[in-house]
Amino acid sequence: MKRRVLSVVIAACVLLTCFAVVGYTASATTSNAMTGAAPDTYSAVTANPYSITGSNDNATILQCWNWSYANLEKKIPKIAQQGFSVVQISPPNEIKEGTTGHKVTGETTNGWWMFYQPAGFQINESTDNALGTKAELVKMVKTAHAYGVRVIADSVINHMGTANDEETNSSKKNSADPMVHLTPAAAKFEPEIVEKKLFHNPWFNMTYKYEWEGPEDTCTRDLTRGCTSRLPDLKTEDPIVQGVIYDYLKELVDCGIDGFRFDAAKHIETPNDLAAYRSDFWKNTVTKVKNYAKTTYKKDVLSYGEILNTCGYNRKYSAYFPFMKVTDSDIIGKVQNAVINNKVSEAVPQSMKNGTKVQTVLWNESHDTYMNDPNGWGSTRNFSKAQRNKTWAAIAARDKITSMYLARPASLTQNLGIASDTDWTSKEVAAVNHFNNIFAGQGEYLGSSGSIAVVGRGSSTTKGGGAVLINCSGTSKSASGVPVATMSNGTYKDLVSGTNFVVSNAKITSGQIGSTGIAVLYPESLEPTEPVTTVPPTTVPPTETSTETNTAEITTEATETTSVATEPATKWAHELGDVDLDGRLSVKDATLVQKFLAKLAELNEEQNALADVNGDNSVSIKDATGIQYKLAGFDAF
Repeated sequence: MKRRVLSVVIAACVLLTCFAVVGYTASATTSNAMTGAAPDTYSAVTANPYSITGSNDNATILQCWNWSYANLEKKIPKIAQQGFSVVQISPPNEIKEGTTGHKVTGETTNGWWMFYQPAGFQINESTDNALGTKAELVKMVKTAHAYGVRVIADSVINHMGTANDEETNSSKKNSADPMVHLTPAAAKFEPEIVEKKLFHNPWFNMTYKYEWEGPEDTCTRDLTRGCTSRLPDLKTEDPIVQGVIYDYLKELVDCGIDGFRFDAAKHIETPNDLAAYRSDFWKNTVTKVKNYAKTTYKKDVLSYGEILNTCGYNRKYSAYFPFMKVTDSDIIGKVQNAVINNKVSEAVPQSMKNGTKVQTVLWNESHDTYMNDPNGWGSTRNFSKAQRNKTWAAIAARDKITSMYLARPASLTQNLGIASDTDWTSKEVAAVNHFNNIFAGQGEYLGSSGSIAVVGRGSSTTKGGGAVLINCSGTSKSASGVPVATMSNGTYKDLVSGTNFVVSNAKITSGQIGSTGIAVLYPESLEPTEPVTTVPPTTVPPTETSTETNTAEITTEATETTSVATEPATKWAHELGDVDLDGRLSVKDATLVQKFLAKLAELNEEQNALADVNGDNSVSIKDATGIQYKLAGFDAF
């Protein structure tokens, strides 16, 4: 009980400090009640030290593709510092084969796609799972929530995995019996589905031939009853299958998961489909689990479905909107093309193609477009960092649009489970994310001038507006004359390049976009200061040596321990914990320790000694927390 009360006291102190120093109110992350949940299985969003928005309609998702839960947990402080509001994990269910020790791609067997071949609909507890255990998942979610970051799970619920010899056994390859194509591992995890043969029969591989031209019946049958990439298609209209999927989604919610990305969503029928194919699958799974999360945990689940190209001939996107947001690949393609080929009018489109902004999810790239043949259609593999980050700026700066950023691996031949610090850590990405968090729900102004697209947010009348500028013809460029209707007269520092921009009469009169092709402008008074973490020592990510097998990437995160060789603090004139040497203990001292650990500040010999409040001859996140404990009135050191 003492620890729980202490956490609340510290959180309150930090929030009061943040409001006093920053001088603005950001959208608060929803505080989720723990009613009916075992405290060791569910964690609510307990703190928000980086003022990250809790809005499902302004979410910025980092797709942590193939990252293990333990390695993702170590990255959470950096992810929060970058301003991402949500992380998306790879499918956590049981799969047909092990993934430990296997590479992202480049092998004849296994690889990233293995996570998309379910053998069962329970959280994976196999010892050869590169993602980790259920306990590690729960622990990671608790740490994410302690930083104001929510977690959603990629969910593969349309099909199950294939037999290992599916592609090579000629007698199986074209069999019409779905059970011939099914992975034998399914019998272990889903015996009822296997015994009752709850798959669409006869088996046939999807053609997509009728998606644009119909006829409607043939198209709907192909999309909802055929097999994607030969994967046995579940009989999703069956109540047993629906019950299994609901139980799986509920298990994830009980572990603290905040939402779902539904793989191959258009391949599951809706209540609006032709009578021969319609069902209440989505109502009996997604709607039901949303109601469960709302009633049990007071949580609004974020859900979106992967729908590429079209829904199919005469099938409507609107049929999916009662259950989820959907991806809009047409708009994604236009924005990507605009920022690469100087089609500025398409970089920030006024409307989406298939629904409203609130109903839409856009990305700078997805794992599928990244893994597509670089020489083929729809691939983003050869997109440069600047192109991908300008796409991100054009979508994540918008109001009421959910955006997703793919965290590319450092190498396609690195092992599954490794969490790489790639372009998602860029300064321009953080600047856009912070812009989004600050202006969540405040509307938008869209404009352009020459090759520069503009997303304005906030209001000039309250001296609180800002703008993101994207140069669609390259990188560095003068922004003189660009309209910024949401900004008041004054001088603004670009949060990316650090250069000054002058605004007069709703236009930029001087200012140069830097080498990224992106400028992010808003009043300095709105910029959050480096916060003090509210994560208690028991939930701090582990500082032990990583078990990752790839040693090429060595990074220092804000939660890691930094060794110091100093004399005991008693040698110095200042009080232990007075790291900023101002003669008193305050939250500024804990903040300075945080900055030091994040490599945003340096400490001299005396400051190093005074920062080591727990006396273990190292400076770590525990020392910053110890200072907070002391300020809260507890005997921490």
